[in-house]
Amino acid sequence: MSAVFQFSARSVLLGLSLSRYRLLLTTSQQCNIGILQQKKYSHKRNFSKDSPRLSTWDISSEKCAEVSLDLLQEGRLVEVSWPDNSVSRFHSVWLRHNCHCSLCKQKYSGQILIDSSSIDPQSVLDNINVLDSCVELSWRGKEIHKGVIPLSWLKDNCYSESSRIKESQERNISPFVGNIPQVSFKDISNSEDSLFSFLSSTNDLGIVIVTDVPSESKSVSKIAELIAPIQNTIYSMIFDVVSKPQPINVAYSTAKIPFHMDLVYYESPPGLQLLHCLRFDPEVEGGENMFIDSFQAAKLFQEEFPHHFDSLVRIPASFQKIHYDRDWPVHMKYKRPHITLNPQGQVIGVFWAPPFEAPLQVAEEDVQPYYDAYHKFSQFLHECNLQVEYKLKVGECVLFNNRRILHARKEFILNGGTRYFQGCYINIDEFKSKVEFMMVQRKTGKHAKRVGNQCFL
Repeated sequence: MSAVFQFSARSVLLGLSLSRYRLLLTTSQQCNIGILQQKKYSHKRNFSKDSPRLSTWDISSEKCAEVSLDLLQEGRLVEVSWPDNSVSRFHSVWLRHNCHCSLCKQKYSGQILIDSSSIDPQSVLDNINVLDSCVELSWRGKEIHKGVIPLSWLKDNCYSESSRIKESQERNISPFVGNIPQVSFKDISNSEDSLFSFLSSTNDLGIVIVTDVPSESKSVSKIAELIAPIQNTIYSMIFDVVSKPQPINVAYSTAKIPFHMDLVYYESPPGLQLLHCLRFDPEVEGGENMFIDSFQAAKLFQEEFPHHFDSLVRIPASFQKIHYDRDWPVHMKYKRPHITLNPQGQVIGVFWAPPFEAPLQVAEEDVQPYYDAYHKFSQFLHECNLQVEYKLKVGECVLFNNRRILHARKEFILNGGTRYFQGCYINIDEFKSKVEFMMVQRKTGKHAKRVGNQCFL
């Protein structure tokens, strides 16, 4: 169906060049043609849509809604007024980098094809036109180009201050301070809705317990594979958490373990950690797991001790795993601050793992401030009311965000019994991807919340 447009006679005579027009859109329009013009010749190509994605702003629902566009600053800026009375502004060079014509963007993968070095950053728009539910744009300068961009895509990717603030607020997480939510393995295995609810809770609170998991070896993989591929590490795909005479990790002993993040010496530590209880004999004394929301702890710590908080943001700590006497000899060291912030000052990363710290190597003037802040935060973690204790039962699996939820374990005495868990990891970005996909699939209009992967969003 062709679009219905209303233009003034003057706009028609001027070919819409550097003029304001108003666009009326029907509910079934789709962009299907793109045009690229280079110098003295032109190429017609099919319009390149991204790989299937549902827009959070569904233009088909805006029945005959008006969208108005203006060229400003001699073609360096486009202003779009939306039916919801919001206004977006897009720079000419930004639009050029995001052209959707088939010579600039591959149809099925959605990946950019154009060599960015060929784009003139000073190019300006000299013409805007309408193509169904898209905007057709013409650039002039060292490179002459004609392309198209969907209006719905522009709305979704608006970078106005209000849009950026709104998205940032949508990604805020809820603090984990109470009981751990539970879901049955049967439900998440047989129902996509239950799986989505389970993943959403994990994304928001950072921790969930799966009940009624088969008490068989490697059953933990059945939970993981509902989410994403298992992440391989120096501890293999699936690892056994059981006391051993010569442990290669403190977890493989009966010792008490303080609050920490696993594998913090990796550039990208594991995202989700799953621990499935296969055996916990009644003779065993102790061995309870403890959890704390490090993001909430950091936020409260900042409010109470801002000076020490700043030191943990500024001064890098050192983490290491150096162990040669094992099947996979390991020599890993990584240096980074304990706390990472985005430009808005929000906590987007916490790295805390006392059992895996290397000797501090910083400027002399930073040594004392570091340890003052370090000990204050360590004390804060042990004394705050954010700690949650839980003793896993056979057939239960705790799943938590290793980037956010610090975990600890009480010392235990076997008394002739056995405490036996199996665990595995999932990459944090693949978990977030799964959540984002299911939200889009269900047309929630929402985004995945922050997961502690240091993304500035």
